[in-house]
Amino acid sequence: MLKLIRAFPVAYNIHVNRKGGHHNLHESDMNKPKFADRIQAEFQVEMLNIYMDGKHDDDLRRISEVKYRGENCGLEVLNLMGETIAASMGTVDAIYVREMDEQLQRLCGARILRTPIPTSFTRHTSRVMAVWELTLPFGMYPLMGPYFTIPVCLLTSFVVLGIEDIGVQLEEPYDVQPLRQYSDGIFDSINQTERNYIPYKFFSLDEKEYRIRMPRHGGHLQ
Repeated sequence: MLKLIRAFPVAYNIHVNRKGGHHNLHESDMNKPKFADRIQAEFQVEMLNIYMDGKHDDDLRRISEVKYRGENCGLEVLNLMGETIAASMGTVDAIYVREMDEQLQRLCGARILRTPIPTSFTRHTSRVMAVWELTLPFGMYPLMGPYFTIPVCLLTSFVVLGIEDIGVQLEEPYDVQPLRQYSDGIFDSINQTERNYIPYKFFSLDEKEYRIRMPRHGGHLQ
């Protein structure tokens, strides 16, 4: 379950962001034939870092296959979480199983859907804004005169275009948000929680872990 929780933000980061972790890529670069393979390889590396102990390879295979088919790999991680909770019946107290299932249902309800703005909407807005900017000086000239028309038009266009760009980013925030940093924060939180539940063992000086050993061929103490 800890591995799946670590894999969940990585899977959704890749799912909602076509560029993966490459925020500075141009749109034309994403249309290249090898770009999808590149993102798939990077996703595989991320997953292998989580499953580096060689256990639960079936989960790794299922997540990777869903990602390769272009489907929702984050939803597949949620399905694996549900199967893990169901398999814990009989070994985990029923109260904890029920609580985990409720938390999983909340996570399923809050999962992010990739809903970008249709391209026709963005193009229409850009064309209307361009026509408005080109005709703005003709309307401002009688009021501002020859000296203030250009500065006022430039300032007005900058403000309006800035609002339009902010609206696009609010509708498609995944290309500008630091999703990789969010994933790293989740990783650190899970690791800290895991360490808190590991029993602490007190060692004595006569145990093997603290025994001073001399190297065979001289040198310093180990």
